[in-house]
Amino acid sequence: MKNQAKKISSKKPGIFLKLLLVLVIIGFLGVAAMGLMNLHVYNSASSDVYSLENFTSGAVSSDAHYDAVIVLGCAVWKNGEASPMLADRLRTAAAVFKTGCADYILVTGDSQDPDDYDETGCMKEFLIDEGIDAGDIVCDPLGLSTYESMLRAVKLFNIKTAVVVTTGFHCERSVYDSHGFGIESVGVEAINSGYVIRQYNYYREFIARGKDFVFMLIKPGY
Repeated sequence: MKNQAKKISSKKPGIFLKLLLVLVIIGFLGVAAMGLMNLHVYNSASSDVYSLENFTSGAVSSDAHYDAVIVLGCAVWKNGEASPMLADRLRTAAAVFKTGCADYILVTGDSQDPDDYDETGCMKEFLIDEGIDAGDIVCDPLGLSTYESMLRAVKLFNIKTAVVVTTGFHCERSVYDSHGFGIESVGVEAINSGYVIRQYNYYREFIARGKDFVFMLIKPGY
């Protein structure tokens, strides 16, 4: 009995190591797959992404005209003010729109419960302060993700051509999603007035690119 117990106990470390190896391999394959999806999303859209300077200086044809400038929302502080990242997206969108390249600005973000949290209301007021006429601003209060914003841009607002404005690390995925729904679009990277982009944003974007790659294959809700 003692010898049999020793044999069983000696097998346990071997089984554990094999299981650990399998988990490591699965994890490695998962990260590799996510990496490939990220590369696909980035490479599919990067040639259509411009800095504000390049966009306004003629890198894009001056004859091009778009249905809308789409500016994607992000954090609004508890006092109702735009976070620095959102403020820079809006300043950039205003500068793009003032070139006369589009019919209106679509602000898209989370305003499900505007009494508690109102991205699009904040965005509209900010753009008005930047000299944009209120009649040239349309709000989508249910743009709860990049994918949903582009889906709704097509289905609800019938947008076929657009300039997409968002923060640099987010630009390729935004353009990729818009292309996936048939929007002929270019992206413009928002200026950065000096805030630091946290590492968290890049990790989150890495995962989100993989998610949107899968979503664009099956297109839920479309």
